[in-house]
Amino acid sequence: MGTKPDNMIVLTNGSYVKFGQYSPQAALDGLSKETGCTTGKGTLLEVHAARTSPLWFVLYDKDSGKAVYGVVNKEKAMELLDKGVTDLKGVTSPELFSKIVCENIKADYLFAHAQAWDNKIKEKVFDGNEFRIVTIVNAAAKGAPADFMKGVLYHDHFCPGVTSGYLLANFLEREMPLRSASDSYFIISSPVWCKEDALQTLLNTTPGKSGMAVLPMDNQAKGKLLPEAKNLAGIYFRTDGKTKKSEALVLTFDFAKGAALSGLDKQQNLPEWEKKVKTVLWELDNLDKPELFITVLKRFELKEGETPMSYVQPGVNPLERLGLVK
Repeated sequence: MGTKPDNMIVLTNGSYVKFGQYSPQAALDGLSKETGCTTGKGTLLEVHAARTSPLWFVLYDKDSGKAVYGVVNKEKAMELLDKGVTDLKGVTSPELFSKIVCENIKADYLFAHAQAWDNKIKEKVFDGNEFRIVTIVNAAAKGAPADFMKGVLYHDHFCPGVTSGYLLANFLEREMPLRSASDSYFIISSPVWCKEDALQTLLNTTPGKSGMAVLPMDNQAKGKLLPEAKNLAGIYFRTDGKTKKSEALVLTFDFAKGAALSGLDKQQNLPEWEKKVKTVLWELDNLDKPELFITVLKRFELKEGETPMSYVQPGVNPLERLGLVK
């Protein structure tokens, strides 16, 4: 590609994929050595994936916008690994890769050639990874914050939903910050959307460590919410590690405000992928303005003997308990 090292971004799911007993994670060291891309620079990006996923790599040139996408031939790779082959000089690219394609995926280029890219999405030029690759690469090229990118990579793509999680975390830390190392957050995520992945990576509020309870809501349940709670984005508790007292915020998130402020609500005929890409790139310029989207619907202190877990026990509906439903 004739790319300068400082202008390159590498994207891969190689940290997570396995080939039988083998992990291809060592390939990341080789990529870093050959390209100069590193996790510290934010240019070697590890995308979350199931370990059974096909192994793929993307090499992106920020100047030209061109990206080379390659999918590793699993059978050939396992054959070489079984033989203990470490020198690949005698192995050709068509042998090692089942697919290699090159496309320009710079955002401005895609918007200028929207119909052509729309067709490539339908053709699955990147095997269905088109949206995740385009959004992650363009976010990194735009200089998205490292903590933000952690959530994006864990979620495996960049979308308005994961951005809302970042904004909610920023708002929570501003409105109800932890005051000591013994303080903790507990989140009732209801309704559920992409925000949970960002909240877990940013606040370490994972369900496995009793930091989050995830309560999905179907359309019927959402229809029972009070009008003022229609944009409900969860219940956020802070517990004092010394006194064990807890307080909470019920927050809402209004996606429509972002569409109105960005002007994208007036662009009705855009393909869905184009509207999402334009939305997320606009959001990158407003990550420090969570108040544009978020409102405190309710603030309360827990009663003596109550804990955040009291609101998520079997048979307990926290939304009914807080008077948020009709």
